[in-house]
Amino acid sequence: MPLSSRAARHFVADWCIAEGVIGDVVDTLLLLTAEVVTNAVLHGRSEVVLRVGRHGSRVRVGVADENTRLPLRRESDPEALNGRGMALVEALADAHGVEVGALGKTVWFDVTTAAGPVRPVRATA
Repeated sequence: MPLSSRAARHFVADWCIAEGVIGDVVDTLLLLTAEVVTNAVLHGRSEVVLRVGRHGSRVRVGVADENTRLPLRRESDPEALNGRGMALVEALADAHGVEVGALGKTVWFDVTTAAGPVRPVRATA
């Protein structure tokens, strides 16, 4: 599981470099990506697919798995080592949601950058 989260963070970091996304927003993208990927690995119990793309000044990260069960925001225990993922997404993302289909779900979040795209919008799988 740590390798999945680590690989996802590296993927998003490389995408940010290629797209010219810089600053604190990158840290937010990496943190939220790690949280959502970890949730998908732990609770989705299937292959996880990560997508990142840009729409104007917003970067969207989507994490898909084959489980249709919706993520839940839990009341976090200050002593617990987990259970804060969706609370972080709610607090730090500019928008977030879940798309459910016949083959599973995609949890997504948007983070606004300081500038518009330096390249055309593209999604990477």
